[in-house]
Amino acid sequence: MSITSRFLKGSILLTIATVVGRLSGILVLVPLARILGVEQLGIFSLVFWASQNGLAIGLIGVDVAMHRNGAQIYKTDPSATGRLLGTGSLLLLISYTSLSLCLFIFRFYLAEHWLGNRDSALWLGFAATILFIDGMGLIAITGLLSLHDFRGNSFASSVGAIGRLLLSPLLAWQYGLGGALVGLTIASLLQCLAASSLFRVQLRKYNIKMHCTGFIKESQEILKFGIPFWSGNALIALLTLPIMGEIGRIAGVGALGQFRIAQSLSQVVSFLPGAIAPVVVSVLSESYKPNENTNDFEKLRSLHMRGNWLLALTLVMFLSLSSNLIVNMLYGKAYIDAVPLVIGMGWLSLISVVVGNLNLYTLSAGNTLTIAIASLSQKAIVIGFSFWLIPKLQTIGYIVAMISGASAQLVIMGIYTWKKISRILKQQSIKLFVWSITIFAMTSLSQLFQLATSRNLFLSGGITIIFSMLIIFTTFELPEIKKLVVKLENIYSNLSRIGS
Repeated sequence: MSITSRFLKGSILLTIATVVGRLSGILVLVPLARILGVEQLGIFSLVFWASQNGLAIGLIGVDVAMHRNGAQIYKTDPSATGRLLGTGSLLLLISYTSLSLCLFIFRFYLAEHWLGNRDSALWLGFAATILFIDGMGLIAITGLLSLHDFRGNSFASSVGAIGRLLLSPLLAWQYGLGGALVGLTIASLLQCLAASSLFRVQLRKYNIKMHCTGFIKESQEILKFGIPFWSGNALIALLTLPIMGEIGRIAGVGALGQFRIAQSLSQVVSFLPGAIAPVVVSVLSESYKPNENTNDFEKLRSLHMRGNWLLALTLVMFLSLSSNLIVNMLYGKAYIDAVPLVIGMGWLSLISVVVGNLNLYTLSAGNTLTIAIASLSQKAIVIGFSFWLIPKLQTIGYIVAMISGASAQLVIMGIYTWKKISRILKQQSIKLFVWSITIFAMTSLSQLFQLATSRNLFLSGGITIIFSMLIIFTTFELPEIKKLVVKLENIYSNLSRIGS
């Protein structure tokens, strides 16, 4: 199977899981927003952010090293793969156990001094429990990705997503906020069990036995590679909760509910690029040969860059044109203040997609230092601007700060990557950039003057399709389009036969 075919097949499998996961994340907020109300949805969001940011902090870069290095050796060296997975899993186990215990032990202190409500300690106890369970599941999911089992990853992720979609609203309807959090906990446990079972199957398939021989040396290698990539994400994760606390203090807890709606809808822009990121790391890491012909690497990088950018731009265009109707239809008039937040977060997601592409290419080539410098610069700008702008603009101020930081990160990564890409890809990137600026101006004018496009889903969809076709034919060659369609049809046929 060619590198492009393997990339597309893995992408489709992870896309299925991500579609299920992101759609469930959006859909679960529809009943929760109406059942809990703005204030309690804000508390629910705080618990969610506490557990999710804890996951980001607890990774300590181990997942990146396991995934990238495992993709290179899992077929050829079972012993080394077992040492990598065993050491990495133990590091993650120690990390998530420590974080969960700290959050649980200090939950009363955090509730009183951060949230200003000692009764919130119960909700932080849920966050600690969910963090631990999700951390254990993430160990197995990282192992699945390291062994190229994208189907197993897709299944385990879908189990958790469907569990959250079904259980949280049902239990919230019966028991309120506590029921919603119990639903999250049970769904996390189901995902953990599914991922762990599938990971054991893959270990037996490749005759890999996890072990920790040479733990100190292997840990040093893992952390040396992974920490630079992880450091920026960990910094922003550490400071997201204080920033959320600042927004809640200044604008009220209800503003956090509005922000959660915006965050959920904006994920539509980045969910597919994020879904195939593990496939990109695996396949590019396999194909990158520093001292050999890297034609496959260059072709895949070009296809991935243009495809992701085009997809994200199409989605943010439709979201920007129709956000008024979507928010009102899904969540009700109580959340109409989320509309400008949705649009801002959507464009932030587009910038993040482009930056994420550049990060993946740099990571696949083994350079995490440049990624760390760009990421830390972005976080420094976000932190500085947030505490300056939030008192002036409230939640909008935080979004402006994040867009400023992401733009700076894009500039740094763009400068580094520019000299390493082909002349054709440079030209195509310039075209996509010009299209992005044009569409931003068009959608901004539509919202500013409340044109018909902001009040009609069909009109918004039609305009989006027309512009998307124009972008495709200006950034893709006709033979590329035909070849891609044929490959997608072949992969679909193969997957259909497997499914039947």
